[in-house]
Amino acid sequence: MPSRSNLSYYAKRGTALVLGLIAGSAALRLKRDLRDSAYLAQADAVVVSYPKSGRTFVRAMLARLFRRQYGIDERRLLEFADLRGAKAGVPRLLFTHAGDTMRRPEEIQLDKRAYAHTKVILIARHPGDIAVSRYHHLKYRSRDKARKKLAERQLDEFVWVDQGGIPSIVKFLNDFAELDREHQNVTIVRYEDFLAQPEATLATVAKAIGLSAGSEDIADAVAFGSIENLKRLEQDRYFTSSRLRRSKKGDEKSGKVRKGGSGGFRKVLGAREARHIDEYVKQNLDSVFGY
Repeated sequence: MPSRSNLSYYAKRGTALVLGLIAGSAALRLKRDLRDSAYLAQADAVVVSYPKSGRTFVRAMLARLFRRQYGIDERRLLEFADLRGAKAGVPRLLFTHAGDTMRRPEEIQLDKRAYAHTKVILIARHPGDIAVSRYHHLKYRSRDKARKKLAERQLDEFVWVDQGGIPSIVKFLNDFAELDREHQNVTIVRYEDFLAQPEATLATVAKAIGLSAGSEDIADAVAFGSIENLKRLEQDRYFTSSRLRRSKKGDEKSGKVRKGGSGGFRKVLGAREARHIDEYVKQNLDSVFGY
């Protein structure tokens, strides 16, 4: 007889699949919440990030490490269903955004108990860069009408919107900073650390997950996950996962991999708006992130 946890898993996954057939942001949000809840309960480790925090290239590097250590197909980019059915000893690694981005700050509520059983790796990024990257994603890649409509605003207005703007990003990061102080199973890394010290930062993440990765493994994974290489692989349609494909064939702007980099929000928004963002972040974001 299936265990209670397995029954809960299949019930949530089944409901999520049905919701996937229904159009609209509300159904999309509920689908993702149910899917991630089902997966989280069975995960050995979880990589959490606010959308547009650079998770995709971290995911690609980890997929490379899993291929070298366990023979897992890197082109699938570590889908949880694959890892759940893998041989014994392969960590069940979940990538999640811990909820939909179309949420106001007061709607973001972290259920800390849901993470008590698993190792947690949080990928942080400067809220200004997240907001700008999200704008481009919604404008050129999203197929959801409500999200595309949100990106019709001017960029300097978009970064402060109630539904997923900088205040929501800060609330999200602060919740996980609080989780870090209360539990011993949280590792915080920053996107900016991956840019400055990719080998050392990836080694930290690999250790937190429980991977046995040597220096050669790490160097190979960093080269594989470089922005230049991922752009080439995306253009060549190397990945079987839709996570690394252009949403519109032949349209470079619809690609998942863009520029990478840090602090780009300052250039595109200008000095005055950048100071506004910096002041808000300094006053409201937990100092553990160092922004």
